[in-house]
Amino acid sequence: MTEPMSIPVQRHDGTPKKSSIATHRPVSSQSYDLLVPLPDAKTADYNRLDIHRLLRTPLAIANDRNGSVTIASIVTAPSEISLDTVGNESFSEEMTRVIDLARDHVANVRDAVADYGEDVPVSGLVIVAHTPDDVFAECTTGERYDAVFLAQDNENGQQLWDESLLNMVLETADCAVYLETLGTKADPLLPDPEDATDRDDVSALDTSSNILLAVGPGPHTILGAETARALGSTYGTSIRGVHLYESTDAERFQQGRKALDLTEYVLSDFPDVECESRASEDVVAELLQEIEKYDVAILGAPTKQPLLQRLFGQSVPDELEPQPTTSILTVRQPSHALSSVYYRWKRAIERTSVGEDSPVLEDDF
Repeated sequence: MTEPMSIPVQRHDGTPKKSSIATHRPVSSQSYDLLVPLPDAKTADYNRLDIHRLLRTPLAIANDRNGSVTIASIVTAPSEISLDTVGNESFSEEMTRVIDLARDHVANVRDAVADYGEDVPVSGLVIVAHTPDDVFAECTTGERYDAVFLAQDNENGQQLWDESLLNMVLETADCAVYLETLGTKADPLLPDPEDATDRDDVSALDTSSNILLAVGPGPHTILGAETARALGSTYGTSIRGVHLYESTDAERFQQGRKALDLTEYVLSDFPDVECESRASEDVVAELLQEIEKYDVAILGAPTKQPLLQRLFGQSVPDELEPQPTTSILTVRQPSHALSSVYYRWKRAIERTSVGEDSPVLEDDF
């Protein structure tokens, strides 16, 4: 059992900086550290959070990269309270109780992960700030974390994060970003004891699933393929890579075909994968239709408005159910890696141990 008072407390004012937190297991300095922020108890009902479903993706990613996960409960303090007084005798008694409660929640999350027998090192902390924006500005634009994972649930009326904050992270983060909009088959909330709804027919990713990987010529394709591989390897799912292109755009077809070749290479030793490229009269509309056929869909950070709306659960095609079952996992390549994709491709080559017949990565990919 994790002792709640062993959970460290940090204060963030929004200034990017290097930092060091206490971990409960040794983590190599070369480890891939993935931050999973959780909002305070005013936003999230921690008693009903299904930790296994909420953390399945970051745990799989960290496991694939021999990395670690940091669970951070974010506590917002009123603007009139100086963050310099956090932990001092002059600090508000009410805020001290809130922080202690957050420590309890983080300790419970760590224990829940341990109960599932996960091998990934998981540490925890509480972050006190005046706004969540300050926390993300500091954590995602500094050098402390390699990636940040955010889960969003639009089904239960308890959105964990504001859309404006999610947009800010997608647009400004220096680290990698994983944003998962959970579908009804991946509801992160446990059934309400007073709700008679039977959820036995709702399957989690680790029982039986298929993954759609949307492939395109954008800068996030390789990260998407690596993420699909991590989930597929951890949970034994199938992967289908699909590249859609407008039939009249020959150049786009060639670029996408190249991306599909690289995707196939990253997944070359995965046992259950299919990849295809096909023409479409309306790429975005067809992709929206394709997404709903799968349990999980992975795509690079989108710029097309219909995809953004689907990502944030604002709208879906008229012929679909009001509450889509598909979980959408959006990935965004870290900004410093956009000019050095070759390094990631080199690592993929080393991991798949394929010979000289591997495709060549051109500079403009």
